[in-house]
Amino acid sequence: MKKILILMALIPSITLAQRDWSNVEIDLTELAPGLHRLFVANAVAVVTFHGDDGTLVIDAAYEQSADALKDKIAGLTDQPVKYLINTHLHADHTGGNKVIGKEADIIAHPSVKKFLSQEQRRGEIMIPAFPDYALPNILVDDNMELEFNKERIQITHLPGGHTEGDLIIYFPEANVVVLGDLLFAGFFPFVDTNNGGHPVQFMENVEKIINHFPANAIFVGGHGPVFNHSDLMNWHNELAKTFAVVREAKNRRLSVEEMKNQRILEKWEEMGSFFITEDRWIETLYPFL
Repeated sequence: MKKILILMALIPSITLAQRDWSNVEIDLTELAPGLHRLFVANAVAVVTFHGDDGTLVIDAAYEQSADALKDKIAGLTDQPVKYLINTHLHADHTGGNKVIGKEADIIAHPSVKKFLSQEQRRGEIMIPAFPDYALPNILVDDNMELEFNKERIQITHLPGGHTEGDLIIYFPEANVVVLGDLLFAGFFPFVDTNNGGHPVQFMENVEKIINHFPANAIFVGGHGPVFNHSDLMNWHNELAKTFAVVREAKNRRLSVEEMKNQRILEKWEEMGSFFITEDRWIETLYPFL
């Protein structure tokens, strides 16, 4: 009943046209009984939760990897997918909806529905608006609780960080928090300022998460490894240091190009090794500091 047309992936480390999607790698990690993280193409995390009520999936990765992902989920459980949650609008999290969410209710923030309802231009390619059956049909613009498989799953909207419509999902019994792209674990994050993201608000949202959830919680981001509470704090602290460095350089009236040439973020070179490089992180921060 549900189908999604492809959006181009936002992460350039994966060249869609060149990848052999027939043999895509999906690494499996058990987070708790019935709760798993599936890491697709060494790039994007999907979380599944299965039990007597059925299966819930958080994010669906790429359209090209959807069949392999479906097979991987089928290897975990024969329970049907009842719910699919899209943490935000990007294609590496929504592209697989046409397969994973075919018979499911799709939960998302209204901004996701709005975005997918509109024609999108990607360079010279025009992507048609999604058909009605591809759009989220359960919209969350504040908070929602979902009783499913003996869990009271908490879905919370944190606005204006990565995008305007970021949802985080907490499993209290398992003590697992799924953060979507509010966590690029160990890397500079992508802040989509064209779709309501803001780097300062991003940091504030991560700080709220650190302060709100238990010290022994497990955090699953959209990209990178699984984090514990200490990992999340350290990552946030290192990002805060880069804000201070860029702010100080801007106060000295250095231009963006001068900051890049001087490699003012060289100390955090490793954090720029995935998607957002040192230079792109400077470009992201500069207008907002």
